[in-house]
Amino acid sequence: MPPTTNDNVGCGDETFVQLLTAEQFKLLRYIAILLGDPEAASNVLQNTNLVLWRKADEFQPGSNFSAWARQVAYWEVRAYIRNERRDRHVFSDEVIEQLAQQDISESFDGDVRVALRHCLQTISKSNLRLLQQRYEQGASIASLATEYGKTDSAVRVGLLRLRRALLACIRKRVGTCE
Repeated sequence: MPPTTNDNVGCGDETFVQLLTAEQFKLLRYIAILLGDPEAASNVLQNTNLVLWRKADEFQPGSNFSAWARQVAYWEVRAYIRNERRDRHVFSDEVIEQLAQQDISESFDGDVRVALRHCLQTISKSNLRLLQQRYEQGASIASLATEYGKTDSAVRVGLLRLRRALLACIRKRVGTCE
């Protein structure tokens, strides 16, 4: 259970609470984008809040609270992923790092990433593996064709169909018709 006060908070309890409260939506959105799972993001946000509160005395008044809180959230996401590694739908550390480095200020982009995460959970293990090999690991079409015993053309068409299916699923989830 978190302490009710933190006598060591450099900028005062009230100011710190105001900063933390104002940051909640942005932190939740950031975590949800990195995890792609709103329920897990809510849990990670709670852990992040506890860590931020415990480390409140480390925050330097006048510095960028958002950046500091986001860095704590990033490490809490990494800890969550380490604990959930057995789940086949958890992104690799490299993908999380790439997402974390991107500018995610537009909520639509966040909605799309959350929708993509959901849509990836709906495809078969073999199709997910194919997508990961091609786009996460950078495997060539030729190497995938050899591995799967198909022609280059068949692999290209299969990937095209998967991308189209994911796009349709994403559009349905975020409510766009484009």
